[in-house]
Amino acid sequence: MNLSTPLAAIVYAGLVGTLIALVVATATNKWSPRVFFLLALRLAIGWHFMFEGFHKIHSYYKGPTETSRPFSSEMYFKVAPGPLGEKMRKEFSDPGAEIAAKVKAPKDISPADFKKLKVEEQAAECPEAVAKQFDALEENARATAKAAAESELKAATAAEAKAVKDATDAEAKATKDAKIDEEKAAAKKTADAARTKAKTDGDKARAAAQKRIESFETGGAELIADAKAAYARWVYGVDPRSTQVKFITGDVFLTAPQRLDHLAWVRNQANVAEERQADGLGNGTGTDAKRVAEYRTSAITAEADLARDTNTFVAELKKDLNGGKTVEEPPVSSRGQFMDRFTMWFLVVVGAFLMCGLFTRVACVVAAGFLVMTYLAHPAFPWYPLPPNTEGNPVFINKNVIEALALLALACYPTGRWLGLDALVLRPLCKYKGEQPVA
Repeated sequence: MNLSTPLAAIVYAGLVGTLIALVVATATNKWSPRVFFLLALRLAIGWHFMFEGFHKIHSYYKGPTETSRPFSSEMYFKVAPGPLGEKMRKEFSDPGAEIAAKVKAPKDISPADFKKLKVEEQAAECPEAVAKQFDALEENARATAKAAAESELKAATAAEAKAVKDATDAEAKATKDAKIDEEKAAAKKTADAARTKAKTDGDKARAAAQKRIESFETGGAELIADAKAAYARWVYGVDPRSTQVKFITGDVFLTAPQRLDHLAWVRNQANVAEERQADGLGNGTGTDAKRVAEYRTSAITAEADLARDTNTFVAELKKDLNGGKTVEEPPVSSRGQFMDRFTMWFLVVVGAFLMCGLFTRVACVVAAGFLVMTYLAHPAFPWYPLPPNTEGNPVFINKNVIEALALLALACYPTGRWLGLDALVLRPLCKYKGEQPVA
């Protein structure tokens, strides 16, 4: 924070005022060390919460820059292995549900048999979730088909004109070079034949293009059927697509069934490692714990990558149906994004309540509950990977646990009455006798 800005001056003035109020409150309570350190702890945690929230809000409204990006907890929960991890991931996206709806083949048909089907039959086997997206672009596909036919019509006319011009130029050159009338007549005959052929070819091409223009609705249906068939061929294992697989350098070409088999293998490796961990084998040096974390992360990443690649393929096919233009999808906020915005303001409000000493005990309990939920998403268990940006090497106990315990300890004392608005708000409800000496 730049010290020269008015906002910084206000913040530091408020901090100095808070420190003075801390000294006054301690003096009012007979210079009790307990009062001083409990109030200092409450103010420190409130400051931490409030400015962490302000930072997240600032990054969100500022938007992405070269040096920062808006706050999002998606990456934190993406690899969260705790009891709440999977639930929180689904609040942002549910790769498993997308894979089930878009990647798994609706019927049991072998790649060889599926390849023999007609395009219309292949299109009929396209997963419903994807087919609906293509059908929604029917008008766009019709316009694309019509534009393509109109382009063919113009190209046919241009090709005819060029062929006629070439024939005429060739005739002129041959006539100029001719020495006898027979050679001139032969040049004219050849040119006439070329011009006649150019006109015949042009008429055929224009007739075909005009027919497609007049029935462009059928052309749009054909484009949609082609898109559905192309996607279905990948789903049923006929046509592979380029992808990247961990531990393999460069791109590999895999079909949807092969991607699903790879995902199943990665999940099985994670399950085997977790079972071994549960049996207590290999825990002495932490080797197995690290392996479990790696396999679990690989399984989560492989699932997310498959869902992402699937949506990329669908977007490419939709782009073709839309005349080569990317289909603009309406922005839809997930519940996870809503929770991120709630979290930003939650941190500011709870931090402000702690700083001001308003409903202090309730604020302490609520803040502790938030920290417990964060811990349950990414607990500091030695067999789990460390959360992103973790400092040190916590084992079972991390700073979230410590801060939660501190908040619960603060909830046991009337610190809001020692320094805060609780002294005014709660005065009508119950009488406070002041700080009592420790026996």
